[in-house]
Amino acid sequence: MGIFLKRMADKMKEGKIVCGVCVSLNDPAVSELVGMAGYDFVWIEGEHGAMGRAEMQNLMIGAHAGGAAAMVRVPYLDAALVRPILDMGPDIIGFPFINSAADARKAVSICTYPPKGVRGWNPQRAGHYGQMGQAAYVDVADGETWKMMIVEQEEGFRNIEEIVQVEGVDLIVLGPGDLSVGMGLKGRQEDPRIREMMEHAAQVCVKYHMPYLAWPAMQAQSLSEWEKKGAWTYVNTLDTKS
Repeated sequence: MGIFLKRMADKMKEGKIVCGVCVSLNDPAVSELVGMAGYDFVWIEGEHGAMGRAEMQNLMIGAHAGGAAAMVRVPYLDAALVRPILDMGPDIIGFPFINSAADARKAVSICTYPPKGVRGWNPQRAGHYGQMGQAAYVDVADGETWKMMIVEQEEGFRNIEEIVQVEGVDLIVLGPGDLSVGMGLKGRQEDPRIREMMEHAAQVCVKYHMPYLAWPAMQAQSLSEWEKKGAWTYVNTLDTKS
């Protein structure tokens, strides 16, 4: 486990909240600034917007230069898409629209070398540009990058208990935005039905000791509420509209 991911894991073991900022700007100085500002991780937004692979790697380098872990959200479950991103050395890789245990197992397999998975070999930056040695990196690869499952549709919330029990899943994100749109609520995340589903999923994560990430409102009360529910928390967004 890299030093930035280990720093986060140690804080979580101590029962502390870890916080990050979502970045969709392409300048690596932005992610460096997020780390230097004291945040634990940089969420590199690869699902929405115009982010390219070169920009993703530069943002990872910037995050590490600033002292933060690098988290990348990819747009969909596809081994060919994810393979080069893994080789860049993210600390956490997030998969959207995880709706079942089968989806979660596929995501884990994409991130795992054979015989357990289908990840292709040539880690590049992830393997410190060859300095770790081939066998040494394979031995530690599973722990170098956390596999994050983003649950954000009704089906996923119904199957949350099965998803959190999939071997190799390290982290869950509970996403109210797509959930609300999918339920015809057009982004109204405070609807009682959304709150009920979010709270149930949070309880399941706590039950199985699965760390989960929430999207609180920016009021102190919201942060406090999610802390009481056992979340480790993503707190802000920095994009072209900011």
